[in-house]
Amino acid sequence: MVKERREEVSEYAVEAVEKTRDVVVETPLYRAVFTTSGARLKSWTLKKYMDRVETVVLWRRKEIDPPKPVEMVTVRDPENLPLKTDVRFDGMSEKDLVFSVDTDTLFVDENKEGSIVFVGRLKEGLELVKRYTFTGNAYQVDLDVEIINRGDRSLNPELSMVWSGVVDAGGRYTFSGPSVFSGNQVARLKPKEIKKGKTFTEGIKWIAFEDNYFLSLIAPRKRDGVTAQVQEREIADGSGLGFENELTFSTVEMAPGRDERFSFLIYIGPKLPELLKTLDVEAEKAINFGKYLGSIEKGLLFFLEFTHGLTGNYGVDIIILSILLKVVFWPLSRKSYKSMQEMQKIQPEMKMLQEKYKDDKQRLNQEMMALYKRRKVSPLGGCLPMLVQFPFLIALYKALPLSFNLRHAPFVLWLRDLSAADAFFVDELPLPLLGNTPVGPLPLLMGASMLLQQKMSPTMGDPRQAKMMMIMPVMFIFIFLGFPSGLVLYWFVQNLLSIGEQYYTRRKGS
Repeated sequence: MVKERREEVSEYAVEAVEKTRDVVVETPLYRAVFTTSGARLKSWTLKKYMDRVETVVLWRRKEIDPPKPVEMVTVRDPENLPLKTDVRFDGMSEKDLVFSVDTDTLFVDENKEGSIVFVGRLKEGLELVKRYTFTGNAYQVDLDVEIINRGDRSLNPELSMVWSGVVDAGGRYTFSGPSVFSGNQVARLKPKEIKKGKTFTEGIKWIAFEDNYFLSLIAPRKRDGVTAQVQEREIADGSGLGFENELTFSTVEMAPGRDERFSFLIYIGPKLPELLKTLDVEAEKAINFGKYLGSIEKGLLFFLEFTHGLTGNYGVDIIILSILLKVVFWPLSRKSYKSMQEMQKIQPEMKMLQEKYKDDKQRLNQEMMALYKRRKVSPLGGCLPMLVQFPFLIALYKALPLSFNLRHAPFVLWLRDLSAADAFFVDELPLPLLGNTPVGPLPLLMGASMLLQQKMSPTMGDPRQAKMMMIMPVMFIFIFLGFPSGLVLYWFVQNLLSIGEQYYTRRKGS
């Protein structure tokens, strides 16, 4: 809304200096560095979270830096730093605006607040004021942007707020990139969509840059007439796929002496649900739970958090969850195993029919169905009960990488990070199709347990199918090499429980 100019801001309106300088903000939670070039953000490091943990690796092929605090600003190109405020009018856009600032350093203690104010002079007498307000015990920042018309003619400026970033390659099972809350849902843009560009107009609540564990979010306080646009942005250092996630506001008419204010909520921190809910902008939807299995995923994570309050070890919690799911699905698993045993008993009759009607496929199928009916068995009996479990397996596969608390959570011995792949033997080994892949004992143990489980299962009548089942464990080893250790641990425990289950069923049957 257009209103009369408030005089208290004018005390900061001094001539912009030619040289840029940095402004440092320190709180107990983070250290932020702003630049007077565009009043943008150069660095935001989270003091309580490191980018990795020290792990035990017998053969380290790649030199890495020691663990350091997580850096939330992914772009280093000075022309494309985040929190850029662009003001366009009369077909012109202000570039490389240097702001004056009221301080060079700001220390904000816990439960205290502090502000820094940037003032820049634009063409035609426009003045741009950016006031950042920080709270010592929160990752939330309040940003007030004010455009003041100090000229002698009416202008129609259009304001946009931009978060710039770089999408790195990321992991095979994680998302890293821009997102937009539009139309009551979150759109996460893949590299192809970024390169093509995409505009959102319906119900814009926030824009963000996110990965599985951290979030940089900008939410406008006033949402009328707001659009969002994601597009590719060339990065000078070529460090990855650059992008701009931009909020644009409707053009406003400003007579001389008038001003217009825009307010934003900014969050730059961890994806912890209890923190995101306090923002009151549905920021918790940035946690990428599935559309169809989201309720199951949340339930599984809730159980892990509940047991963690008792055990204090997420590895133990995953084992407990594995046991619980095995107990719940025990009747189905037992039915599946018995069905496979029944199928094994009729293998001689099946072979006789196959030999007798090898030249008549239609008659063979008819006789096979008659055999199944006569012996009261189903060829799908061993599969259908297992299909009921798949939604839970898929939900857990998706949920574990979404749990912030599992990030850098240790288990025992060499497993010091359940969110990372096991790299005890070698940190990266070039493998066909997989590229550089870590190798550790946990995926190998998982594969060995899977092989043992296959050997204990009833034998298949078709030799080719039986051979394929023996190859499966080797294939799964290669697939699981890059999986987070928590997922591999779950699968390994499931295999061990299945082996015990089959042994018990055999003994009872005999």
